[in-house]
Amino acid sequence: MSIARKIGMLLLLMFSAVYVSANTAQNRLDESAARGVSPLSCGDLFYDDGVAEDAIFFGGGDAGRPNHFLGVRFELADFNIPPGAAELTGFCVSNRFDFTAQGGPWPNEVFVYRDLDGLPDLDNPQRQATMITGDGTGSFETDFDEPWVLDEPVFWLLVRGDPVNDGEDFNVESDQSSEPTGNSWLTDRGLPFILQTGQNLMLRANIRPSQQDTEAVPTLNGWALGLLAMLMLAVAGYAYQHRRKLDAGG
Repeated sequence: MSIARKIGMLLLLMFSAVYVSANTAQNRLDESAARGVSPLSCGDLFYDDGVAEDAIFFGGGDAGRPNHFLGVRFELADFNIPPGAAELTGFCVSNRFDFTAQGGPWPNEVFVYRDLDGLPDLDNPQRQATMITGDGTGSFETDFDEPWVLDEPVFWLLVRGDPVNDGEDFNVESDQSSEPTGNSWLTDRGLPFILQTGQNLMLRANIRPSQQDTEAVPTLNGWALGLLAMLMLAVAGYAYQHRRKLDAGG
């Protein structure tokens, strides 16, 4: 096969992958679903405008496939946060649309990844939790089992397929009317085919000031306080008797 033919086939394959990704990451809404109007109020770090306008679901039934994922690449500099100054405690997602008639709500797995040369380091998930959306309750918010120190300038929050959710749908709402920031990404064929979306995914990070350098101050219960008081009285009594002896001797 000639080099020109190989290049042509490669370009066709890449175009097909992008086309499939753009079309299987379908918008779920149709004429029977009302668009969101109330702004999303939870979350500390985000790129969306707060108003859900559609939902992505990869065509349905793919939430058990790890090569399907979508999410947000967070850059701490965008929020004037230096690395090490904050901890990721959990996340919040929009849940404005009621898809119970279509089988919702659905569980999806959310993972935290470090950034590796501009892409998520999929081999080393840092945190994981389950989100449940698709019943239109407004939002879904949860904490990870333990906070994670944001010690690098970039991190990823990804909704990724996991075998535990085999047969379930993806469901990630998006803001489509505001200017895309370039921080929302998706793929249905694994990391080599990841691409930026034309909307801002409504997946938000919750943080708190870093606690890693804060030493816990021990607390005393009632018994310990009583013992400490007795010890202080004994020391005071000994000091008083010792002083009387010195005065008598003088």
